[in-house]
Amino acid sequence: MRMVNAKKENKKPQCPVLGCAYYENICQAFAGCTAYLGKTFDSCNKISNLCTSDGERCVPLSTCDTYITKTSCYIDNTNQYCYYDESDTANPKCKIVTACKNLPITLKTNQECRSSLATCTVNETNSGCIDSGKNCSDQKLKSQCVTNLDQSIECKWNETTSTCYDYICTNGNGKTVDDCQKYKNTCVLAEKQDGILSTCKDIDECINYKFQDTCKIGIQGNCLWLITQIDGKDVGKCVDYNCSQASDDYTNDQLCYKFLANCTIDDDNLGCKIREAECSSYLQVTQCVSTINEQQCYWNKSKQLCVNYDCDNAQVDTYTAENCNKFLSICTANIGQTQCIKKQCTEALTSQLCTKLGSCIWQDNKCVSYTCANAPTSLTTDDACNKYLDKCYTTGAGCSSNGTCTDMKTELACKTDSLKQKCIWLSSACKVKTCSDIVYISHSECNNELDTCTSDGTKCITQAAKCSDYKLSLSCVIAQDGPCLWIDSQCFLFLDCSSLSGTTHEFCNLANNKCTTDGTKCVPITSCAKTLQTGCYVGTDGDCVKNLDKNNNTVCEKFTKCTQMNFTTHFQCFREKKTCTVNADKKTCMDLSNSCSTYTIQDNCQITTDNKYCQWDTTTLKCRDQKCTDIIKTTHGDCQLANNKCTTDTSKCIDIQKCDGYTISDLCKYGSDGICIYDTVNSKCRLKICSDITDVKQCTTLANCLADTSNCFAKSTCAQYKTENSCGFDGTDGVCTWNNNTCSVMTKCEDANTFEKGCKKKSDICKWTPKPSNGGSSSCKPYTCQSKNSGSTCLPLVAFSENEYQVCAEIQLTCQLASISDLTEDTCFINSAKSHYWDKITNKCLACNGTITQYIFNFKIINDFEMGACSSSKPITKQSNQASNRQVLENPSIVNNNVDEPVQVVIENSKQEDLNQDNQDQNNQYQDNQLSDIDHLEINEEDNKKFIDEELLLDNTDDTIQKPADTVNFINTGQTLMQHRNQNDVKVLQKQRIFQCDKENMLIS
Repeated sequence: MRMVNAKKENKKPQCPVLGCAYYENICQAFAGCTAYLGKTFDSCNKISNLCTSDGERCVPLSTCDTYITKTSCYIDNTNQYCYYDESDTANPKCKIVTACKNLPITLKTNQECRSSLATCTVNETNSGCIDSGKNCSDQKLKSQCVTNLDQSIECKWNETTSTCYDYICTNGNGKTVDDCQKYKNTCVLAEKQDGILSTCKDIDECINYKFQDTCKIGIQGNCLWLITQIDGKDVGKCVDYNCSQASDDYTNDQLCYKFLANCTIDDDNLGCKIREAECSSYLQVTQCVSTINEQQCYWNKSKQLCVNYDCDNAQVDTYTAENCNKFLSICTANIGQTQCIKKQCTEALTSQLCTKLGSCIWQDNKCVSYTCANAPTSLTTDDACNKYLDKCYTTGAGCSSNGTCTDMKTELACKTDSLKQKCIWLSSACKVKTCSDIVYISHSECNNELDTCTSDGTKCITQAAKCSDYKLSLSCVIAQDGPCLWIDSQCFLFLDCSSLSGTTHEFCNLANNKCTTDGTKCVPITSCAKTLQTGCYVGTDGDCVKNLDKNNNTVCEKFTKCTQMNFTTHFQCFREKKTCTVNADKKTCMDLSNSCSTYTIQDNCQITTDNKYCQWDTTTLKCRDQKCTDIIKTTHGDCQLANNKCTTDTSKCIDIQKCDGYTISDLCKYGSDGICIYDTVNSKCRLKICSDITDVKQCTTLANCLADTSNCFAKSTCAQYKTENSCGFDGTDGVCTWNNNTCSVMTKCEDANTFEKGCKKKSDICKWTPKPSNGGSSSCKPYTCQSKNSGSTCLPLVAFSENEYQVCAEIQLTCQLASISDLTEDTCFINSAKSHYWDKITNKCLACNGTITQYIFNFKIINDFEMGACSSSKPITKQSNQASNRQVLENPSIVNNNVDEPVQVVIENSKQEDLNQDNQDQNNQYQDNQLSDIDHLEINEEDNKKFIDEELLLDNTDDTIQKPADTVNFINTGQTLMQHRNQNDVKVLQKQRIFQCDKENMLIS
């Protein structure tokens, strides 16, 4: 089965660094899956691709058969697909996918299906998979017509008959070899033994072709029909076309050259042989003409050797300038007249001779040596200068040998110098760019411009020598001594766990989930047996627990089962492992039961494996499921904290109902379906709707509600908005635009030519131009590479749909539509919308691929990771050509990188908000409005005091423990949920980039 990249399949951003979590829109230290709340697979796997959701909070990926809920049943811990089998409605189970029909509907191509299960192809709707037909003829759709069942035969689609057939040579029709080659380049013309030509067949060795008409091309290359006489008859045979096939009639170099250009006469002057690489390798004067590399040769009579035809080998009577010049026009005699040498450029008196000298140029009616300084002023790029002469760099109008920023003479050339320093054009001159020249305020922006820069919160500054020099969280990202970590209002160097002084597991583990404490400082986790009690949570060999040995001493050991622990209370057992409680004998622990009724003593009558709370019945002396009425709480908040299925009747907890189920107005506050309101006209409780809200400032307290200047109304489709003001809001179907007194969905920039609000909602994609004062019309048009980018930036363009982008790159000093091959090491990642990485081995910009485990990143790239990086399991490949905008679409079905054309690539859908900040803000606001009832609780001072300094011994997968107010901060320790009086007790800056990685090599998490 295919290894699934969860991030790619579910289209979401994610951190590329092991030990990082993508949380609150930034990369930060990963504290472990269970440290985060998340009700869906997407929300948890976005935080880390090690996580899924149990429906309430994040949990580690595991095997399919261990998942209890449908929510978690998507992929397992080896990235293989799972599916939720509900055939047994009473006992549904999560299983690993073994049948094509159970693969996700997100698979849309034959390649995706085949990569998941080899026997699958895409279904008729291109949204899911079905069993492949056995033969090509069994594939009924063009999208399926790729291979047969066992992928041994390539298939091809007949557009005329709409059928799929075996794409093999014997199905090709042709009358000539060229016809068969056009059908498929591995085919040649077939032949019958009687000489009658047939159709096509697989290409063969030349010697196996029997007829001249088929003797064209073989496995080794071109073929030659060779005729020899046998018993006085001409007999033909097909042979490989090479020098050795020339007959003895070829008796000189010229004839052999006509036979094949790389041939000369053989050593016995009969037939031909391949030319030598060096003149000195020729043994006969008849061969001494030229090498296979076209070096001219001549025969030195005195030495009886074949030598290079150049000045050094000149054969003259006396070494005079005249004699040397007669031998070869580019030669003269040396000062001592002991040998011929090549003329100096200044000795050439004609442009023709100047050109022959090779390293000279005719300039101003004289011959001079090639130098960077005398390059033509028409050369305006480094490439052009380097082609003119090696190690030359452009000045913008000619070339220079230094190539430093100060050598640049034009603003267009003032980009990067030969030392790889970035340049900037200031005061009509080019200089080396420094941090103080960059006008940005965030670390990511500063560092993206110059990787030695960070921010002090107001401007770009040079990175500090040490992390501890930083006093602001915004700067605490990287220093000259390495990556930094902001903890408790201080900036720490974080090269590894031991970089930090931490006395608690919680502190160390928040910095990196592979860290714990030895009581004085953070240390890497080790085996449980070697772990001190202060860090006894997780080891390299698995989960750890504290236990009592035979001498009643506390030890740390690897956890295998609950019964290994020798504790006497539920509190002790459950504290060490959330799957354990105390045994009835009160000597050891045991597994939590899946039913309250199986517990036999009051102390273990607490909670079940599926997090149901239990109640000890003092009358029957038996354990049963807890009822809301068992909980004596007087506020809705308290009842919800105890059990999220409960509310209150002001004297005790009761079962929460839908709003219309309440008959008493005092109970009409919180329903299982949302916030309730009592309708005094109809004397009944119902769900609160937008129009019930009279204060427009409170409108957003309900999901899907919008407010204009005076009314609160429900969010609807664009077509339902009847005024220009209401049309300024987004509709449920997209961004709205106002035209001809009608509100409609905006499908392209031009739809908002007269509606500024709509155009500016797509401000990252569309450019608004107001109506000119001297007449004309306003406009809303898509950005081009040049209109979108300015200065030194040249970032990709996002399509209106926000699921594609086009590559922009600096070509000939301007930002323009480009291909992936135009990107450099510095621009590959950012300019490909973070879908490609720079491969230092091949020095190419390659599509991110799940099979690649190691990437080289710059810190500046990691810092700004809103769109995710290098987690796509599918490379980008050529898909289609268009007249004016040749595009390459991301097609996961073809593993091929074609980078010769401007690129348009499909972007993961969940990245859309990262590419359009306006939409992101609105989406976040909409999501905030989707909070459950408990998120709207008001915690009064009395309630708050009840929480402070209590240890809540509740299962950390329970959704009732949430942060009720800003004054209370819950820290998930992985064992208990500890509540801290002061948020600064353990304060990790969550809106800062954190790196747990080596400075050179960073692994995909």
